Amino acid sequence: MSEPIRRMLVAYDIVDDRRRDRVAVELQEHGERVQFSVFMVDGRPASFVRLRAALTRLIDTDVDGIMFCDLGPRETAIEQAITFVGARRSIVGDSDSFIA
Repeated sequence: MSEPIRRMLVAYDIVDDRRRDRVAVELQEHGERVQFSVFMVDGRPASFVRLRAALTRLIDTDVDGIMFCDLGPRETAIEQAITFVGARRSIVGDSDSFIA
């Protein structure tokens, strides 16, 4: 049986514009931007290991930072882990899309 699809919130603080752009491009290939430096990504645990490795290669770990927040199974993440203040954004990842 395959592992369930999970929802991950990924936020970054990258000092250099060029590295920041590369990180954003990589994340846009896997998830949806919900804030300037925050993405929602759906996938299985193994896919997050690969994404984390790819992002690590793009940054300077002495000055840049990326935070991964596991929000739990995709089916329940919106109801249980995410609270909105103001206009609620629709998250495209609520469909069947996820990283493999």
